[in-house]
Amino acid sequence: MAIYDVLCTISHEKETAQCHFNGYLEDYLTLLEQQEGNQTIREILEQISKLDESLKICVGLQLSINQKAIANQIIRYKDAFKLHADAIVCPYIIYGYKNERQYAMILCEGGREQYIYAKAFYYVISEPDNQFEGSRNEMIALCVNRENMELSVECASRFFEKGEKAGFVQRMLDRKLFSNYQEMYDLAKEMGETLQAEAADRLASGNKEKTIYELIAKWFLLKKFCYVQYMMDKHVLHHVHEDNLKKQRQAAKELCDRIKFISFSQMWRFGEESIKDR
Repeated sequence: MAIYDVLCTISHEKETAQCHFNGYLEDYLTLLEQQEGNQTIREILEQISKLDESLKICVGLQLSINQKAIANQIIRYKDAFKLHADAIVCPYIIYGYKNERQYAMILCEGGREQYIYAKAFYYVISEPDNQFEGSRNEMIALCVNRENMELSVECASRFFEKGEKAGFVQRMLDRKLFSNYQEMYDLAKEMGETLQAEAADRLASGNKEKTIYELIAKWFLLKKFCYVQYMMDKHVLHHVHEDNLKKQRQAAKELCDRIKFISFSQMWRFGEESIKDR
């Protein structure tokens, strides 16, 4: 199914909820007006809503990991397969339908770190053998903040209104935010290390089980991003690995393996013994 058709089936009813909200963007903006905070995301969503009053939004979409997906098997982060169904949550997806064309945009609020997560959500959603299969070319992913509000609206306009191809708009965003894959990778690796350094305090100060699953989800997303982003790079395939897909896959796996984490069992033992890096 195409992306608009699929997202329209997502329920936010209490008994069958797969997300926090799913409906017209204008209705969601009305809800935000009744809440304190959320000023930045509200302003950005208001600007995007002006492009098309029929746009919809899915907030807090729960995503599951396909254990059988080849990429996930190669990533080989087994703790990720222990996650509950609601452990990976995509913050915002704006979607629409116009002139027989369906499209969607994943948004994460924040800077370049959130761009990494936004693209990781995209890679999870576009995995084979799930309800979103076949919609890879109908979505883009971006981070949104007060500084890049103009860029966010421009991307929405180019993709939604002007009908530019998803891959073209996404590569433009990549170049706007990063010089190359190495810069992306270095940031993702640093983010993983920061999660390791903060794990002890987070486990001590909050709901232990919930925190463990949140950390595992983030490490998985970082690994997913690093692996798939590298594998999607045709320039690397042609000019670095001489069209040898096996070599590219091995290099991607090695990069992914360098995103370190703390194991599920070690985090559960926190308080009984010190947490050590895996």
